[in-house]
Formats: sequence, structure tokens, C-alpha cells
Amino acid sequence: MLISLTLPSSLLSLCCLVLISFNGAQAAKKKIPKCKICKDIVKNFNQGLKDTAKSNFGGGNTKWEEKSLGSYAHSETRLVEIVENLCKDSDKECHGVLEEHEEMLEHFWFKEFGKKNNLDLHQWLCIDEMKACCPNNTFGRLCRECPGGVKNVCMGNGKCQGEGTREGSGKCKCTAGYKGELCDECKDGYWEESKSETHATCKVCHISCKDTCSEGGPKGCDDCKEGWLDSEEVGCQDVNECSDDPCEEKQFCTNTQGSYSCFTCDLACASCNGSGAALCLECAEGYQRHVATNICADINECQDTSLCQNSPHEECLNLPGSHECVCTEGYTLDVDGNCEAIPPADNEAKDGGTDESDSDGDTETKEEL
Repeated sequence: MLISLTLPSSLLSLCCLVLISFNGAQAAKKKIPKCKICKDIVKNFNQGLKDTAKSNFGGGNTKWEEKSLGSYAHSETRLVEIVENLCKDSDKECHGVLEEHEEMLEHFWFKEFGKKNNLDLHQWLCIDEMKACCPNNTFGRLCRECPGGVKNVCMGNGKCQGEGTREGSGKCKCTAGYKGELCDECKDGYWEESKSETHATCKVCHISCKDTCSEGGPKGCDDCKEGWLDSEEVGCQDVNECSDDPCEEKQFCTNTQGSYSCFTCDLACASCNGSGAALCLECAEGYQRHVATNICADINECQDTSLCQNSPHEECLNLPGSHECVCTEGYTLDVDGNCEAIPPADNEAKDGGTDESDSDGDTETKEEL
């Protein structure tokens, strides 16, 4: 006796929904390889083809070589040699992808590559079979076209996020100076030189512009930066801050675009208007201007014989812009500022002392005598 069961339509729909969800979950568990890994495998595969191109040449017997190479070119031996170098030893993820898709590579080698030497492995393996990558200028799971289309991505002024992969949002990442969903608008600090349905060109504003401008040059500024003044004739014009002498004593000012810099005068200068002893406005103490060269040169105070005469063993040492009284060799200053002889014991210590071995040797010799 057969019993017929009829499920209500609502229950049947629920069962179908559960089944679909289960199948979707199972499919989701199958991880799609990263596009970069597949690209690296393809890159190393092509390099392996080059490295093994003449592996079976023996040398000397052309007919044998051609015959051997012909059989080796599409052999399993060559494939094994290439596959061994597709991943770095430490790259576990790459080895995992290879192990999972080993049959695909074997199929490509024996069924596709053997018949079509010019077949693009990246297209066949990464895009068509593994579905790890997308064609150029497409992105995401369904390989949709990037903004602007495959022939004019982001109006030529940016890159599509996730381009060439099964990832990314596809949004345009604009190059410097551009903004907008299609990178067809100019950012602040840039002005629109030209624009059409397929392209936009933005140029940087003049350095004197504060934020925005309508054209190139200082006349195109909407407002001037600090350190620049607006002029009807020339637009934003640089202010020469050095005219107000903003630098400290013994410094000179150099005007820069929109600002200024202070630099220290030469040691020979009490004041200056540039770098070097030739640009002193006044010479520093201990220096005097040389008539022929107009350079502030050091005065040799030691030419004055009246200096450094406190004791017979004192002498003058000339220094840049000054001088110093020092004791001659073998003498040192005492508490009263006079040069006194250094005691013999101190001199011996200074000279490194007496060689004990020589002294002992001399004593022994004298005793022997």
C-alpha cells in the first residue's frame, strides 16, 4: 500500500529556501585564491619556461638535441622542474593554492599549452579557471567595469580600487589635484585647464595663492597667502620682509617667497648683509677691514710686544679676534698668574716616567763592575 504525502506550498518553499542556503554556504566555504598569489604563480611559471628552454641540449649533436628538446619541451619532467620553483619555501599560502589546483596546471600543460604555445596562462588560470583575478580595468566578484569604463578608467586621472582582482570597491582613487567619483573635478589648490566628456586636466595654482584659483599665475589667485600682497597689475606679489630688518643682532636676512630667513654673520662681522667676511657692514672686535680686499681680517694682537710680559717665560698666542697669554714649554701658571718651572717629578710623569727595566739593568751592570 503506497502512502502519498502532499506538503503545503508554504512548507515546500521553506524547504527549498533551506536547501538553497545550504548550497550557498557550502559554496562560500570554497575559498577563492588571492589574485596576487595566482599572478606570482604565473610569473614564476613563465620564468620557469625560460629557464628550462634549453635544458635538454647536450651539445655537439644537433639532430639529437632537436629530437630530445622536442620531446622534453612538453614533457612531465619539464613540468615538474617548473612547478618546483613556483612558490618560495616559506610561502605556505602559495603552496596551498598549488596543491589545491595542481590538476588545473597539469591540464594546462598537457591539454592546452602543448597545442597552443602562445596561450596566456594568466587569462586561462587566474581569470577563467580559478576566478581569482579579473580582466584589466574591471573589479570585484563579478568583474564589473571600473568607473569611466575599461577604456577610460577614472577619466585617466586615477586608479580603480580592486582593479584586475575579485576584490575592492571599484571606487576611483584620484591622483594629486583631482577629486570626484570619476576624478573629473579639481581639488583646492588646482584650477581646471580643460574638461570634456572623456577627460579633465587640472593644474596647480601659483605658490602665492591661499587656497583656490581660477587660472595659472599670481593673477589667478582668489586670495593671496600670508607674505603676499594683492596687486591689480601683477596679482599676488611677494612681500620683502627683510626691509623691516626682522633678524637679531649679528644676523642677516634673506627674503624668500612669502617669507624670510635669518642667518648668522661671519665671526669677523659685528653686522653684515650677507655671508662671509667680505660682506661685513662693521668689523667685530679684534678684526679690522683690509684696505685692498675690503675684508674684515683678524688683528694679530701678539705683534704688540707689551703684551704677555708678566714673567720671563710667558708668551702671546694669537686667536681669532683675540689673544691669550700662555707659558712656554716646561712652565705652568702658578696661583699668582706667573709662569713657574714644572717640578722634575711632574716632568717625568709627563714624559711617561723612567723605564724600570732599563734602570734595573743599569744597576745590575754597576754591581757586576
